[in-house]
Amino acid sequence: MMRWYAIHTFSGQENNIKKRIEQMIEREGVQEKFGQIIVPTREVASTVRGRRHVSVQNMMPTYVIIEMVLDELTQHLVMNINGVTHFLGMTPTKRVAIPLAQSEVDRLLGVDPSDSGDVIQIPYKIGENVRIKEGPFKDFVGVVDEIMDAKIKVMVTVFGRSTPVELAFNQVESDNA
Repeated sequence: MMRWYAIHTFSGQENNIKKRIEQMIEREGVQEKFGQIIVPTREVASTVRGRRHVSVQNMMPTYVIIEMVLDELTQHLVMNINGVTHFLGMTPTKRVAIPLAQSEVDRLLGVDPSDSGDVIQIPYKIGENVRIKEGPFKDFVGVVDEIMDAKIKVMVTVFGRSTPVELAFNQVESDNA
């Protein structure tokens, strides 16, 4: 049965290790014993000198997440890849890897366990004018700049300067003026 495991690697070598594992799987012909191999990352947006900059950040530095059937052969193959130090949970005295909990894997894959398959409708579009209904910026009108998971970033003009304000969807309404 395939389970998810975390493999500890040398710092900064996560993507190289992923490639080496994929090459080893192909070379050894053990595709049926391996599933997905993931280097968990996320996009981080920042503003530098007034410009929006998106960079990719490693969520779990020094770890690669792998779906596999763990047996003596697969453990040996993975452990002998240059740059792999150990499976998460392994110690010098305990030589058995501990699988990740499904809730941890779902979080890393971005799967919402309460998701019933319904698609969430985002009520606003980037560039749309909205009126803020509550909070310190109540009755300000701004422009939707960014849409995140459960929030939106609205640019409002305060004292002649454009200022970003993060708000929940229910804190704003369309400004059809």
